[in-house]
Amino acid sequence: MLGDLKSPDAELRIYAAFALGWEGNTQAAIPLIELLYDPDIHVQQTAVNALSNMRDDRIFSLMLERLEHGLFKQKRCILLNLWRFYSKQKEVISIYLKYLDHEDVDLRFDALVLLGSITEAKDYVSVYRKYLRDKDRRIRALALKELNVADREDFLEFKEEIEGMMSEPDMEVKQAAINILKRL
Repeated sequence: MLGDLKSPDAELRIYAAFALGWEGNTQAAIPLIELLYDPDIHVQQTAVNALSNMRDDRIFSLMLERLEHGLFKQKRCILLNLWRFYSKQKEVISIYLKYLDHEDVDLRFDALVLLGSITEAKDYVSVYRKYLRDKDRRIRALALKELNVADREDFLEFKEEIEGMMSEPDMEVKQAAINILKRL
């Protein structure tokens, strides 16, 4: 399969990368790292997934470099896989918090979803509160949903802000605001 990583057929490179990406398969690390620079974005994404599946912290800094300099689709794929580096959780949380301010709305949304998947909402109430004013309705709705699982006392101080969201045109946002207000 290592030979298939160099095939001129992108689909074969994808299948080989997928098959080689398992925990502890360090002998495939270098050939998979080379695929991060493949001309085919799907091959790159599969290489990211395969390298992340290895769960080797030595790959983490390379992922961060590609997150900084890679193409948009590769960045998104890396962002979606960083949670797998368990021993780097503080750094991963920091990266997700940084990407909450990204100009691209999809990366912001992904970062908010991922932050919620590895943290407790009660520890980031101020972060979620900030995104109640985001331009994207998905982000506002998700921020409300995350706040709804926080302690009731945590959002009492901005009850009026949540009440103001009752006039939202988006029904998902409005419903999420109603759910919080019911708890109050």
